[in-house]
Amino acid sequence: MNYIRFFIAIVFELIYILLFILTIKLPKFRFWPPPSWRSWQFLSAWLMVGIVGVNGLLLGFLDFDSSFLPDLRTRLPVAVTFFVIGSGIGTWGYLAFGLRATLGLGDKLVIKGPYHYTRNPQYIGDSMNIIGYMILTNSWMVWIIGILGVVLNILAPYTEESWLEERYGESYLAYKHRVPRFIGRKRQERG
Repeated sequence: MNYIRFFIAIVFELIYILLFILTIKLPKFRFWPPPSWRSWQFLSAWLMVGIVGVNGLLLGFLDFDSSFLPDLRTRLPVAVTFFVIGSGIGTWGYLAFGLRATLGLGDKLVIKGPYHYTRNPQYIGDSMNIIGYMILTNSWMVWIIGILGVVLNILAPYTEESWLEERYGESYLAYKHRVPRFIGRKRQERG
């Protein structure tokens, strides 16, 4: 049964990655962000996230300690550190961004809170939580699912940027120039 859960999660993540790549490469195709909450993009995106998430969580328990890391006592502080920092960044991003925007249905450019320092704090927080779970469970299945999840969090901003440029124009371009995509130094205002 574990292999079936693993296979299902991997297939959905690969489909998600393919849809992200199509969104990035084909100007007329858009999977993310979805056009509306009633669209196939919205429904399929969140259905796939749910299926992958549930299977990944379950596999963490069912395939616990099947991988290469040291014992739980040694790795627990590292996993908890990733969880605490990731949850803090992600929650701060969520509170600044709001539910609609988090679901891909935002209607205003948010540049306050953590968005003042990074354009994608929720993806950073999610990635840190995924890494924390990978370390905590030490499951080879969760490692593969988790790595693909982090890849999705890296690709997601690239699917959003052209849409944001179209939607918010010069104000987004100035923001994009000033604030790093993930982490790094803020740049000076354009003159």
